[in-house]
Amino acid sequence: MKLKILITLFCIASMAMAQQPRKMIEKFFPAPDVEINTPSFGQDGYVKYEELIKYIEGTIAGKDYISLQYIGETQKGKKIPAVVFKKSNDAKAKVMFTGRVHGDEPGSTEALLFLIDRLVNDPALSQFADNLDIAILPMINIDGGDKLRRQTANGLDLNRDMSKLVTPENQALRGFFNRFAPDVALDLHEYNPLRADYLKFGRFGVSGYADVMFLYCENANYQKPLKDFVSKTYLPLLENELGKNELTYCKYFTSSSQNGEIHLNMGGGSPRSSATAFGLANTVSLLIEVRGTNIGKANFKRRVYTGYLIALNTLKMANENASEIKKAIRKSTKSDADIIVTQRRTEELRTMPFIDIQRNKLIDVEIPVRDAGKRKKGIVRKRPFAYALMPGQVVLADRLKALGIQVETVKHEKNVDAEAYIINDYKESDEKFEGFYEQIVKTDIVSKKFYLPKGSFIVKMDQRSSNLAAMVLEPEAENGFVRYRVL
Repeated sequence: MKLKILITLFCIASMAMAQQPRKMIEKFFPAPDVEINTPSFGQDGYVKYEELIKYIEGTIAGKDYISLQYIGETQKGKKIPAVVFKKSNDAKAKVMFTGRVHGDEPGSTEALLFLIDRLVNDPALSQFADNLDIAILPMINIDGGDKLRRQTANGLDLNRDMSKLVTPENQALRGFFNRFAPDVALDLHEYNPLRADYLKFGRFGVSGYADVMFLYCENANYQKPLKDFVSKTYLPLLENELGKNELTYCKYFTSSSQNGEIHLNMGGGSPRSSATAFGLANTVSLLIEVRGTNIGKANFKRRVYTGYLIALNTLKMANENASEIKKAIRKSTKSDADIIVTQRRTEELRTMPFIDIQRNKLIDVEIPVRDAGKRKKGIVRKRPFAYALMPGQVVLADRLKALGIQVETVKHEKNVDAEAYIINDYKESDEKFEGFYEQIVKTDIVSKKFYLPKGSFIVKMDQRSSNLAAMVLEPEAENGFVRYRVL
């Protein structure tokens, strides 16, 4: 057993060194000529929780428009910090940044600490604090972060729990999101540039080449005004700024193996992830993955500066386009578009660039790609006036409220003309997902007059989070409350 453990550790260490040799750093990832004095640059490891709080307190001391708030506690009782910049009650827009949702992605925390430092100490950036309400949450998964572990203390992945909300960390995060009500939300992550699947390409494997990958909300129910703003204004601004700084980027993807064949899964539209969970609340939402997991402190300055640069230009974008953002949010909230309950994956062969580790050069790899942006519609339903829940479904109503969805209580019994779902097929998943077996159902719709007793719950669809409500309440939805066993 000891021998097996040693061999496993050796293989992991060898992969980490192999994917980031010095020659690769020199050619593809040179350090930027900037000075960063945040805590992790003065030590071998990364900033710990106590150091983080001390650094924040020292940086914002004496600034009455900046507050350090604690939004909740982790599973081990650590208070989750939020740094809020607020100078007036008539801000042009509200912008929220989150980092370290995964504990083994320290560059995200450091980038946000650098952002706090620059907003406080660089006079050229004062316009952002003057015009915007800014919330910066540099470390959500504190328990995992202090151990450089992806999951929380109970082994769950926070970025698979953004709609179910079983973890106290996500309950606190979502509660703050609901209260702050951002117009723009940016979630900072890091990605692993050498996955085990990549060893099958090139002579000795390939590595991801991009400094940053963009994951934006591609759920079919993310409304067109917001989707257009992200694609036509927000992303082009970021791409231009990265290009000027000689930083590379691409659309987010991961890999998977099916019957021995490697596929790339590109983009995303699941509300269990932050980009979509926040986006379906009619917010300009983006998640970034900076190249950094499992490579130690290799090109750490470049990683931190990349995250900082994207965060800084997100503030610039919000400051310059606040009225357009508000307009897109209003239009999306008033939408009467159909509900896309399910979608079907499509697959196509594409040529993707990677770094050949042995040859230290970019090569093209031909590989099947499943792009979330090219999925085909499955089940489509007319947008209802409202969803109705029986009085006994208190747990469901409370979970909706936790997601920031408005729920009304029926004060007087009534009969209504409505549609209801009748389950005609039911099965459980073969494997557990995040600790539970998923429920998979098919339904028929029946129309008739229904009796709604006093105490029933009504979720109207003319609210800002209506699309999120639909995605968790429709029984066939892949990330809904039926699927998640909440109902």
